Amino acid sequence: MQAQRSHQGEALRAAWTPRASTLAWARVDASEAAAVFARTPCNRLLGMQLVARSRERAEVVLPMRDDLLQEAGLVQGGLLTALADAAAVWLLWPELPAGRTMTGTDCSMHFLRPARGSGGDLRAIATLVKGGRTLLVVDSHVHQGERLVARGTFTFLQMEQQP
Repeated sequence: MQAQRSHQGEALRAAWTPRASTLAWARVDASEAAAVFARTPCNRLLGMQLVARSRERAEVVLPMRDDLLQEAGLVQGGLLTALADAAAVWLLWPELPAGRTMTGTDCSMHFLRPARGSGGDLRAIATLVKGGRTLLVVDSHVHQGERLVARGTFTFLQMEQQP
């Protein structure tokens, strides 16, 4: 039984391991950003779209679908967090110097009002709070239409990329 579980875990990890042939994890220039974003497995799974990106701002949209809703007919909070995080990552990641990478170290989300299935698409807008050599901090605001539904702060550790 243990061997079977181990084999299943290895198969799942292999299925989700980024491969150079499908993802470009190296520095991405602005003209390639939307295409690389669209090829990223979790972004594809959720249906997120990178609609705007500059050094100052990243904007990611999650089109509303019924399968994003929880039992009460509201958007599940973890999905709002994933959307806000994706915008934060794509504000920073394409700007990292060659040979550098980053990983998340902290996330704080505040759900301000419900995101409803009837409220339209969700849009996260990320802006830089602090850009240092080691720590990077980003604010992401999630809107549904004109309504601010959530706000998150994301902290990332910038480090040398390991071979």
